[in-house]
Amino acid sequence: MKQRAWCVFLALTLLFSMSASGFATPGTSSNPVITLRYIQDDYLPSIGNKAAAAADNRLSELFSHVQGLLGGSDLQLNEKALTRKVISRLNLRAASPGSVTLKQGSSLTLGQGSSVQLVSGAAAFDRGVLTDATAGRDVAPKGALEGMRLYFSLAAETKVKVTADAVVQIYGTYRITPPYEVMYKDLCDALMMMEIINTYELERNTTRMEMFIIFVTILGVKQEASAYPGTHPFTDVGWGPEYVAYLYDNGHTAGTGGGRFSPNDPGSVQQLCFILLKALGYRDRVDVFYETAVADAVKWGLFSQREVDILLSEEFTRDAMMYMTYYSLSARYKDSGERVIDRLIAVGQVKSEDAAKAHASVARKRF
Repeated sequence: MKQRAWCVFLALTLLFSMSASGFATPGTSSNPVITLRYIQDDYLPSIGNKAAAAADNRLSELFSHVQGLLGGSDLQLNEKALTRKVISRLNLRAASPGSVTLKQGSSLTLGQGSSVQLVSGAAAFDRGVLTDATAGRDVAPKGALEGMRLYFSLAAETKVKVTADAVVQIYGTYRITPPYEVMYKDLCDALMMMEIINTYELERNTTRMEMFIIFVTILGVKQEASAYPGTHPFTDVGWGPEYVAYLYDNGHTAGTGGGRFSPNDPGSVQQLCFILLKALGYRDRVDVFYETAVADAVKWGLFSQREVDILLSEEFTRDAMMYMTYYSLSARYKDSGERVIDRLIAVGQVKSEDAAKAHASVARKRF
């Protein structure tokens, strides 16, 4: 189909050129004949080879960049995870309509004015602005796409998550990001052994609420917070109201404004660095600033520069939160110098035998 479209385009271009020159006699040095066979067998393949070579070169450059960040470490990156890191940043676009097969867990990002139809499988609107042209209404956040309806992107980038292997028909510009490949399951396993974490779901985005649970954990007051009898003024808190009440009454959060706590807002490396440093006793606007939280985490020895570079190079999932949480257990509180894991054992939040078992289960080395 693509070759046919190119042939039509080239034929029209040649026809236009001939008309512009007064239909000069073909076959001369100034107006050579180009055969269809030449276009199909020589010209188009040569263009494709050049494009493939350019893409290969760009991939090599990006692979070298990511591997440079990892240089000298024993991080057990699997090849698919590294490939995803690279491909998700290529920002490749295609403008010709076509049918595309997408794997579960991948995402489709549409450019403004592009459209998509779900032929089979399942997908859901993630972010941006997506309008159901068939029904004449916008799609609600996290809303499922219905089969064979025509959807238009009205934002510069509209993201659709593939929830089951799917076939879609796309018109316009788009980008496909492969499924997320979990990298830190061993660290999550270790955290679960210590009952610090109670669920996996490593491929999804970390939420604000989950980061605050890690905050009370590192602070060493999770048991107290989980049984806190107080209340809070926020109108949008679902699960964990006792934790939010503890955070509010102890001055750890004032919400996000308008009587909201925004528990499901996506988190970031910067936010978790800030929260972890505060849990370790570093004072806000004195020792640590939200604006420079990542640099402050390096400054105070919570993470290395290489660690934050790698964490910032990937979307912030629960997988990344596992890395940051696990290695925070070996950090020391600012005032006492005590290790986090030692305090958690002392206050009964973690059993010493579970901590030893968890530590022995982790074979990787830090960056």
